[in-house]
Amino acid sequence: MKKLVYITKIALVFFLFGCESNLDVQPVASIDANEAIKDANGLNSALNGLYNEFQSDSYYGRDLFILNELSANDGRRTGTSLDYQQFENHSILSDNAAIESLWATAYGAINTANNIIERAVPISMDEAIKDNIIGEAYFLRALAHFDVLKLYGGVPYKSTSTQGVSEDINVPRNTVEEVYNLMLDDLMTAKEKVTIEKGNFFVSPSAVDALLARVELYYASYLLQNGGDSDAHYQKALDYATAVISTGNYELEPEFGNVFITKENKEVIFQLNFSAQDRNRMSYYLSPISLGGRGEVTFSNSLQNSYKGNDLRADFIFQDFPTLDGTATSKRVAKYQDTANGADAIIIVRLADMYLIQAEVHYMLEGNAAQDKILAAINEVRSRSNDPLTSLGSDPLRTILDERRWEFCFEGHRWTDLVRTDRATSTLGISKNATLYPIPLKEIQTNTRINQEDQNPGY
Repeated sequence: MKKLVYITKIALVFFLFGCESNLDVQPVASIDANEAIKDANGLNSALNGLYNEFQSDSYYGRDLFILNELSANDGRRTGTSLDYQQFENHSILSDNAAIESLWATAYGAINTANNIIERAVPISMDEAIKDNIIGEAYFLRALAHFDVLKLYGGVPYKSTSTQGVSEDINVPRNTVEEVYNLMLDDLMTAKEKVTIEKGNFFVSPSAVDALLARVELYYASYLLQNGGDSDAHYQKALDYATAVISTGNYELEPEFGNVFITKENKEVIFQLNFSAQDRNRMSYYLSPISLGGRGEVTFSNSLQNSYKGNDLRADFIFQDFPTLDGTATSKRVAKYQDTANGADAIIIVRLADMYLIQAEVHYMLEGNAAQDKILAAINEVRSRSNDPLTSLGSDPLRTILDERRWEFCFEGHRWTDLVRTDRATSTLGISKNATLYPIPLKEIQTNTRINQEDQNPGY
């Protein structure tokens, strides 16, 4: 996909809010969206370009998951990146390059989605296919906003495209509740329009329901922590998760490792495809030099030691691999093994998440009275661990969160799970201010509607 012409990449506008909008610089090497998206071929190319933006090293191709694990202390920095060190130490500066790049890349994807949504309607083509493309753009616009919301708190919700350097590039922060409601509106539009199954490398009807389940869970968690009415959103999370499971289109892989080493499997609902020509950097950054990697990050002792009993998932995740010279072995996060080509798929949502959402919502709505249902949902997932759970213990929510930790390590969940349930400060020994990343300094310097007083507390 990366060899496709980026139809919306105007040199400055790609960065949207993070661009140097105060400089008198003319965009170069760009193609006007009005010209690029004018027929079915242009619309399909734009959609391919949109998926590609999520594959950036600054986004799902590397940093989104790695920053999550470093922040949660499930990852450990073993290389030289000072930017990564700030996440590990919970001392992030607002000019951190990873902070700025992640923000800019997510909003670049949002701008592409907006161009597709705005310019698709008058195009003459098969209406069902066109509607599906528009629905995919709504889904991906919601996903990108969700990703930045979880990390930065209230963020600008950008629902119109930016063409050229103009005043509409400056947009204020929305409140957290406003962002959730706008995301849910987008996802309901996607639910209406996405009707075509194209495989798990593309948005599908079940992927929409799965993301709705996750967003509703997070929104309910937020409302619970802030005195709002959370029950209705917990119930919606349960309904959507159950709907995905009930389709019968997906099933848990009997062997845990097959989820990651076999792209065409029945558990993954939505993932990003990579190849040697269109690679991600996960294995390269998570593998030591002796295994051909950069050796920048690895798993923490805390994560490895947290697995209980004979958990076969741990046997897969922390397995030994022969070094390049064949004289020894070394470990890496085995969910990502293709160091040479970077062709490992990056999973955004899979069926196991739907079962664990069920478990958490049953507990949040019914408490210990739902123990049998909670254990049943957890043990569907633990069937690959060879160690079924028989009790929820004295802190059932921690039991569920621990299960999510063991199942989804290095898939981008642990940090935001701790933050949304208000357990990051006690679990990690950090301040409340450290549970949000800072709004990038470049954004504050260039966006006339976000000032230093709008910065997250403590930065």
